[in-house]
Amino acid sequence: MRRWVVAWAAAAAVTLGLSGCRTSISLPYAREIDQMSLMQAMAVDAQDGGGVLITASSGGQQGSEGAGTPAAVVYGRGETVSGGVLAAQGAGESYLYFGHVGQLLLGQPLAEQGISAVLEYVLRDVEMRLDTRVYLTRGGQAGQAVAAAAQNGSAADRLEAMEENAGLLPHTMPRTVEQVLEDLARSGSSFVPAVTADGELAADGYGVFKEGALVGWARGEAAYGVNLLLEQVEADVVEVVRSDGTTAAVRVVGAVTSVRPVWRNEELTGLEIACRVQANLIQGEAENLEELEQALARIEAARIRQALNVSQALEADYLQLEQAACLAQPWNKKAIGQQFELPALELSLEVDAQIGRSYDAR
Repeated sequence: MRRWVVAWAAAAAVTLGLSGCRTSISLPYAREIDQMSLMQAMAVDAQDGGGVLITASSGGQQGSEGAGTPAAVVYGRGETVSGGVLAAQGAGESYLYFGHVGQLLLGQPLAEQGISAVLEYVLRDVEMRLDTRVYLTRGGQAGQAVAAAAQNGSAADRLEAMEENAGLLPHTMPRTVEQVLEDLARSGSSFVPAVTADGELAADGYGVFKEGALVGWARGEAAYGVNLLLEQVEADVVEVVRSDGTTAAVRVVGAVTSVRPVWRNEELTGLEIACRVQANLIQGEAENLEELEQALARIEAARIRQALNVSQALEADYLQLEQAACLAQPWNKKAIGQQFELPALELSLEVDAQIGRSYDAR
């Protein structure tokens, strides 16, 4: 809707200008494409003493002439994100266009202070987009990671490759600014995929946010559990040990999760969480699949339990369990909202696994 309004206003200004009518609406100055630098990744870090540091990077150079050329990196400092972006404009040799920014990286110190102002900037700025993917740089400054990645390609290229292969990375998933804003508005909690602070920008679980500030992490097995709960698993390979000591490999190709409220005398006492995991046998004997299914169910249940433990320990409904409970019983939505206290709820979990031969995949 926001983009439609901006486009309509621009069209209206042109129409009124052609008709000879006077109007206070003005369009941005026209610029030739060769006078613009298209920024594709932007990092925001907290500065010592206040304010923010903006680091913007173009994409990696393509084609025979530009192959191997490092991405352009510019910096800007300001008390606000808007001020930092404006300062970065003055540092570039041409006009910096941020409408192509596909990845927004947040430094850990900034995230611990709060990211609401950064997300609000993306929401309000005329060039930025709500479908921009957002990442948390764990253990360091986001700008340093962007600059390091630019020495051999660009941060945008690395993160885009990770997004395209998200189905092969069952411990991470892309998240947009819009999704995080919606979560925070709904429950006050959300999560953001974390990446390492070096130039590799490798996936490193999730940062958990409450009231806009980083409060903890879901890493390792807990990160796998997040993906299972949110049904974002496409190609996770799990090795399962049989009772005879042999090892079989299965590929988890899907998960379906449901959440049901549990009541006692009109009091919300817990949630029943059920997850059905679908997998294919890719290595090992196809005999006694039931044993493999039970072992896989135990592995995936342990992962989901860790993700739930993070939620209760931090008192942060980053998995949006309250919303899932309301969707399961919409007639009890008001009562659920009034009584939903995550640390006090008993979270029961049941995981069922189904394994087929690889050639049985549908």
